[in-house]
Amino acid sequence: MINYFDSSLVLAILLDEKQKTEAYSIWKNSPFRVSSILLKIETDISLKRFYKRNENRLNIDGLTKRKIQLSELMNDVFFNDITESFANSMIQNDFFANCKSLDAIHIATALDISEKYGRNEVCICSFDKNMLKVAKELGFETN
Repeated sequence: MINYFDSSLVLAILLDEKQKTEAYSIWKNSPFRVSSILLKIETDISLKRFYKRNENRLNIDGLTKRKIQLSELMNDVFFNDITESFANSMIQNDFFANCKSLDAIHIATALDISEKYGRNEVCICSFDKNMLKVAKELGFETN
């Protein structure tokens, strides 16, 4: 099984959210992890934004520690690039109107991967309820 990750699950691990244990379990039990290169961007920006909003009660050492942890997590992921050809194929699919732009990129990347391996071989790993709903409508397994 190929597990496709979005930022909600990775951020739950990094930011010690209430779903951290579940997120980490999903991560550890995923032998093959993939995502869009968007995952690197989203998680980095979200991590920095979290520390900026909480800088009066969090120290820079915590940010440094989590950046290292993020880097280690990202080393375990195979990334797909977002290209003009990829964008053009997304534009032609009206189904993506059912989700936010960044979620649409994630779903489209998973669709692209499923073209090679089969939709039943790709599991979407996310805590975003709408993204999971759209993924299920498209025939993906979800976690």
